Amino acid sequence: MFWKKSKDNAWYNKAQKAYRKEKLPAPYAALFDYCSFMNETQIMGGRGHFDFFSMAKFDNRLEDRIKDLRSILPEGLLRNFNVAYDKYLSLGEDPEYEILINAFDEFDRYAFDCYEELRKILKDYVTEMIEKHYL
Repeated sequence: MFWKKSKDNAWYNKAQKAYRKEKLPAPYAALFDYCSFMNETQIMGGRGHFDFFSMAKFDNRLEDRIKDLRSILPEGLLRNFNVAYDKYLSLGEDPEYEILINAFDEFDRYAFDCYEELRKILKDYVTEMIEKHYL
């Protein structure tokens, strides 16, 4: 698929444009971020929970991202997300690399395996907003 423009991914292109212009509302902006970190097939591969939490913290959006995702994730993904976040908090400010290697593997694998479910939530919302001419 390699980001070619087609009707099949028109919704994604609209979402990406709205996200970049900061017009994708919460909690869907947070979901857009989360999806990009949990997409194992991306060029960079799935970057996973540690990178998601670290980047949100760096951008001073961690608390908002946590709140937003907790309001939208379905039960299994929410449980996985909450445990991953607890693990992130337990690592402290400067965790050793060796600890990070295995710390999030189980949580990342679960989210990678559920990526299509995450994507569908985002796609359904964006498609509805396109149909209503909001995006």
